[in-house]
Amino acid sequence: MTESPPSPHIIDFDIRIFKTGKNAYRVTAQAPDSGLADSKLDVQALKSEDFEQKLRQIREEPFTTNEALFREVGSTLFHALFQGQVHDLFQAFYVQQVQVKEETYLRLRLNIDEAAIELATLPWELLHREDMFLATQINTIVTRQLLNLKYGAIKPLKGKDKPRVLLVIPEGSGLNTTREEKAITRALRKARIPYRILKGKVPLQLVDDTLAEGDYAVLHFIGHGVFDADESGALRGRLRFNAWDDAPAGEEEDWVTETDLQTMLGNYKNMKLVVLNACDTAELSERPDASGFWGVIPALLRAGIPAVIAMQYAIRDDVAVQFAETFYKRLTTGNWAGHVDIAVTLARNACFLAFPDDRGFATPALYLRSRDGVIFEAEHPTQQPRATASAPAAARPDCRKVPRPPDRLLYRYRNKDTDTLVASAPVLRGRLHRLTWQIDALKSRPHPTDNEQWQLQSYRKTAGALEREIDELQDVLYWRVYESCQIIDRLKKQLAAREQERDALEKADAYVSYELKNEIFTLNERILHLTDLIKTIQATLA
Repeated sequence: MTESPPSPHIIDFDIRIFKTGKNAYRVTAQAPDSGLADSKLDVQALKSEDFEQKLRQIREEPFTTNEALFREVGSTLFHALFQGQVHDLFQAFYVQQVQVKEETYLRLRLNIDEAAIELATLPWELLHREDMFLATQINTIVTRQLLNLKYGAIKPLKGKDKPRVLLVIPEGSGLNTTREEKAITRALRKARIPYRILKGKVPLQLVDDTLAEGDYAVLHFIGHGVFDADESGALRGRLRFNAWDDAPAGEEEDWVTETDLQTMLGNYKNMKLVVLNACDTAELSERPDASGFWGVIPALLRAGIPAVIAMQYAIRDDVAVQFAETFYKRLTTGNWAGHVDIAVTLARNACFLAFPDDRGFATPALYLRSRDGVIFEAEHPTQQPRATASAPAAARPDCRKVPRPPDRLLYRYRNKDTDTLVASAPVLRGRLHRLTWQIDALKSRPHPTDNEQWQLQSYRKTAGALEREIDELQDVLYWRVYESCQIIDRLKKQLAAREQERDALEKADAYVSYELKNEIFTLNERILHLTDLIKTIQATLA
């Protein structure tokens, strides 16, 4: 039996940059169960003439760049951002979690305050550390966020079913769109993901009509974008569509503003991901009233789209094709199918390997405003564990009934997931061990001072509190084991019924739907996960 692919454990590492004064910025970082790390941005490094000259070369003279230049700029960005406590926290999680535990990754979520527009426009996707570009490695997934409340609540990315994809390719762009179209549709067909293509003359109204007719979750645009001044002088983003057939001569193009895109897409709540293969669509500018950012990405986020991929620079056709082809392959097949953030990371890496001297690998920016990066659950039909007499789905753990803890304890730990509680148990025991050692050391003093006597009383009080906390934590964990056992029993009954339904269809040579296969696979996965979790708890409490 082939084992199902491992589920990645992604640790969110939130980095925020605030402007605190002229040429002064505060950087904070936090991960689950960590304190808040606080440091200052190394502004001098980012304001140096050498760095600014290299940045101009990347932005304005892309055909003169090379890999060494990207590494220098990326290293400067990394060391400017990761200073002091922020660097120490990153290093601790990377060394103690990512490098030690298989299938454990960091997701760097960079959020730059809207008062710091000059930093938001930097190519953070070039971050470079120890011979690696962070944005090309799944160990250090690089995403961006905009957390201002005007963008709405954090929304789920995953839909109920496989996403329907709308591919939009307006004519007359002069781009080589055929290769990209074939690469995308080939990956979608292989994964049996439904899609529709709008190409030829594509006015914005046709896109709106098509979205209204179908339940689309992904919109992929291939064409031109610009970021230039409007009538008021403000820099704004626009996408090129086609005008209607009756448009006057010379007006065959319709450059649609970011606000019109926001107005249209805001009506489609099922839209989860927008991919813009168009130049400069990730560019940002400051609103005149200092109320946020202008740009296509902020507009789409305000429309409620949880995930947007856009290009912060012009991108070559061949690099764009490489990115799109790899992105959809990784999104639809393989161990990380369904993970948008991982697919973007692997697509960046493919571009770097194929075109190391081109800025294209760091051009796609992913803005993610969802709790995770999963847009759908992948189907692994050949990897579904099937319970038989000789190969049970999972051995039953020790499920003895235990007393229910007091409601106050269950309420206190209601928002703590079991993995977090399991990890905290050895930490508490370690603290208690160190306190016990300090208490014994003070008790051995023949003539303790008043301060040492006060310390002894304080240590004893803290130790007593820790012992009570450990006992209460153990009671909660034992109860969660019992609850998980009850859930496993219910899941096994559901699994038996679904497997019986599947076997009957197979015996009659009837079609077994993807939904039924996926439900069986999911039930098995939940049973195995809960069984492993119970064993981990019991090993921790032993």
